[in-house]
Amino acid sequence: MNHANHRAKFVGAFATALAIACTAVSAQDGPSPIRMNVDRMAGLGLTPVSNSGFIDILVDGTLEFEAASLFTGEELRAVIFASTPATTDHRNRPLEYDEFVLVLNGKLILTEQNGNRQEFLPGDTVILPKGYTGTWQMQGDYRELAVV
Repeated sequence: MNHANHRAKFVGAFATALAIACTAVSAQDGPSPIRMNVDRMAGLGLTPVSNSGFIDILVDGTLEFEAASLFTGEELRAVIFASTPATTDHRNRPLEYDEFVLVLNGKLILTEQNGNRQEFLPGDTVILPKGYTGTWQMQGDYRELAVV
């Protein structure tokens, strides 16, 4: 599994503990849109998370994570994920889920097995298809919105 796989698992494991309150609506009204929490998007109020699921793929840096769930539905999860600078190698951990990433802060560098390198800065988006492998390098005060 790669870094994104572990994030997806992390999102599931911590969704209940990190979920923010949503206003309940009656069944006849149906579901309501949920506004993303701007404080969480800015990196405020994130909760430290264990990095134990990533240590075996760490190749550079120190992984210290914080996160907050913004939404957990039946088929979709949105989470703010922040990390200290680090590089992980996911050749032996293909991504288990499709994942959409919006870089909010810092820089993300993805390098594929064939050496193709792509850089993503704040405001940039990337979709990582299921099965992706390669390295995942987070630089600076890295923070992202991940949707799986």
